[in-house]
Parts: sequence; structure tokens; C-alpha cells
Amino acid sequence: MPTDSARPSAADFIGRLALGTAQFGLAYGINNTAGRPDDATVEAILQLAQAAGVDLLDTAAAYGDSESRLGAWLGAPSREPAAFRVVTKLAAGPAAQVRQQLQESQARLGQSHLYGVLFHQFAAFRQHPDSWLALQEARATGSVQRIGLSLYHPQEAEWLLAELPDVDLVQVPFNVLDQRFGALLPELQQRGVEVHVRSAFLQGLLLREPATLPPFFVPLADRITRLHVLAAEAGMPLTSLLLLFAALAPGVSRVVIGVDTPANLRDNLAAASHVAQAEALRSELLLLAEKTTDYILPYAWPPRS
Repeated sequence: MPTDSARPSAADFIGRLALGTAQFGLAYGINNTAGRPDDATVEAILQLAQAAGVDLLDTAAAYGDSESRLGAWLGAPSREPAAFRVVTKLAAGPAAQVRQQLQESQARLGQSHLYGVLFHQFAAFRQHPDSWLALQEARATGSVQRIGLSLYHPQEAEWLLAELPDVDLVQVPFNVLDQRFGALLPELQQRGVEVHVRSAFLQGLLLREPATLPPFFVPLADRITRLHVLAAEAGMPLTSLLLLFAALAPGVSRVVIGVDTPANLRDNLAAASHVAQAEALRSELLLLAEKTTDYILPYAWPPRS
């Protein structure tokens, strides 16, 4: 039985948050109806995140103009240096191409030093193994602190553990339904790999009212109903329960949260007051894992109508 000091705290939770910024450059997520937030909304989100103690931003060259919008905010004359650390993602390719992409991302972000750089797709990385040299060089020169890959399948993480000993950052999907990486997370952490998890809400699917699920997702209705019931019985918002399940999972260093408005961010930050209730439900939530990957991998979903 863990002691009180070993139990995660509200501060532990806030320290594990990373603000995802795909929404700043793209209309993103199954529940998105408003499109990209305007500049004032982006500024309000970033200011609120900073004030709350969130210190890491997650972006990508492929997220529309997200990098440029972040760079404009981070580079404002009134901004304190190093307001946030930044992780971005690039396409794997020939080493020279990766070097060029990295320079372009740093220019858009206005950052000479990045906390992390990930390759966006494992398959492209395997096709261009020399691409890793460019990231190794960037880390060796101090322009990047951590390097790695964004992954989709557990076998990719298993390959990294066996074949790429100097990887020190990965991002993987992890949520109540998608627990495929669960057993690997502590092993990655023990090997010195910092693990960031994404998709705590499964692009908003887990927050839907069961009666409003599109036909494709109806087989998940019973489990989504169960999530709503568990959260209600524990006296906590469902967003908090889902976010804490991902953020405080063994082996996780960060959970990436994407928000459209300051109100969304406040809802996520409010999870800090429900740490104990969520941890008490972890064993029950572990039983809700979905094995059919078509339901838990968004790229396998049918197009939105």
C-alpha cells in the first residue's frame, strides 16, 4: 500500500501537463465545430497555461501554422525568455532534409533551443535510417535536448528498445480504451526514455454522450456509459477522470492536452483537485480497454459526414 508521500498530488499532475497546439493550426478533433481559435483566444490560452504552471508546448511542422503562431507569441517583446519549452515533430527523410526542416521549425518558433524533436511517422523513419543522424547532431550541439519518435503501435516501441538505444523521447496514444502501450510505459521510462502520451480523450470520443455516438461507435456505448457513471459516482467531471488516468499512469512523464478555448483549459486544470478519486478508480478503468484497433485508432475511423 503506497504511503501518503508516494501518492500523486495535484502538483504532480500539473507538472505532467503539456499543452498540445494542433488546434492552433488545424480544425482538429471529432467534436470540433468552431475551427481554429483566433489570435486573442490563442494568447489567452497560453497566458492561462503559463500562469497555471504548465511549462511545455507540443507542436509540429504539419500542424498548419501552429509553429508560426506560437513563434509570434513567444517572440513578443514583453515575453519573458523561455516562457515555455517546446517539442516539435518533423517528417523523417534524408539527413540533409531533416536538418533543413529543423532549421525552418526553429525559425518559425523563434527558438534556438528546443526541448524535443520527434519524427512524426515510424514507417518513414525506417525508410530513412540516416535521418536519425540529423537529430543526433542537433542534440550533440545543444540545439535540441531530447530526440525520438511519435508512435502508433506497441511493436514500434519494442523495436526502439531493441534497436535504438539512444532514443530518449517518445509520444504514444494512451487512454481508457487504448491501453496497448500500458505494459511498455514503465520499461521505456526505466531505459531513460521520457514518455509523453496523447489522446487522453480519444479526440473527444470518450466525452460524447452515448446517445449521440455516430453509428460506427455504437459498440462502445456501454463502456462510455460506464465512464460517465463512474465519474458521476466519484463526484468528478469525466474530463478529469480521463485526463488523470493518462497523466498518472506508471511510466508517463507528460500528457499532451489540446484545447480550443481558455474554458477548455480550465476544465483540464481542474482535474488537479480530483487526483485521489481518480487513482481509486484506476483498477476499474483498466478493465475498460478495447482490443479492436479500428475503434481506437483515429486514422481507421470512417470520414466525418
